[in-house]
Amino acid sequence: MNDLVIIPQSNKSIIANIENDTLREIEKIDIPFNSKSIITKNELVVSLCYESSSMKIHTLKGDLIFEKENTNYKAINFKENTVYFGGEYSNRRLGHNSYYKGEMFSLLNLDVLDFKTNIIDLPIKTIDGKSIDDILVKGNELILVDNVIYPKYLITYDISSPHNPVHVETDSLPNNGTHEHIIKGDINDDWMIIYSSTASSFGSYQHITISGKTHGNLHLNNSFLSSFDEVRLFKKYNLYSYKDIALIKNNLYILRTDGLGFIDLNKNISNRKFKSVKTHLSNISKIIKSHSDKLIAVNESEYELIK
Repeated sequence: MNDLVIIPQSNKSIIANIENDTLREIEKIDIPFNSKSIITKNELVVSLCYESSSMKIHTLKGDLIFEKENTNYKAINFKENTVYFGGEYSNRRLGHNSYYKGEMFSLLNLDVLDFKTNIIDLPIKTIDGKSIDDILVKGNELILVDNVIYPKYLITYDISSPHNPVHVETDSLPNNGTHEHIIKGDINDDWMIIYSSTASSFGSYQHITISGKTHGNLHLNNSFLSSFDEVRLFKKYNLYSYKDIALIKNNLYILRTDGLGFIDLNKNISNRKFKSVKTHLSNISKIIKSHSDKLIAVNESEYELIK
């Protein structure tokens, strides 16, 4: 499979291929910047467009072949030609006295182009107001990351048969504080990373939880910024906050408001061990990891392959 990526941009996003440490643009595609996309084995582009709450499927030529509105999907991942969605139900009526509610997990088998999503039963009691915030895939293992209201879970499925997930185990997810929201996760053979935020009457906090070969936690308290001019304080006190993460081999790349860098997870895990990476791109909004573990920095009008 080619190392194809979707690079979100404010006008039209870009389908690109990475060859010999070079990004080659293939096509423009009508996907908004605030979206998350995957490319299946049979080279269909499936996107969650968060502003319109829709799911779209394009060809690599940028042709729209399917669209579904009002999805309430929060997360997307895939294996081969099976696409997995996580999110929450929208309280649609099932019967006279019953409602869907709480966390939702479903899949779309694009080996058969009938575009029918199938709901997968969860091994937990679903709770109204909760959702699946991320889906992590590693080989034949799929992990759903459950959010917000305690208890929170990591729900693992065997996806040896991609369109027939088999529940393996359910683990409790450590609680970092009240109203915790899972922003993003990442996984490889050695580590799992969960990036989240919490909020309370004492302020807002950001958390990066590392588990696996080594364990650690990175925390930031952003309550100091809530009542003051953010730009002035950043300059005066050298303050920063997290914006995005990507796990590549033993390095946890972190996009912060003061720049892009990484922490070597084989060494002491601390914000003080953050090593900056020089980039030509300014005002980076997000970082994207390709299938071959290449890192791309992105803002709304530009991008850069990090070498």
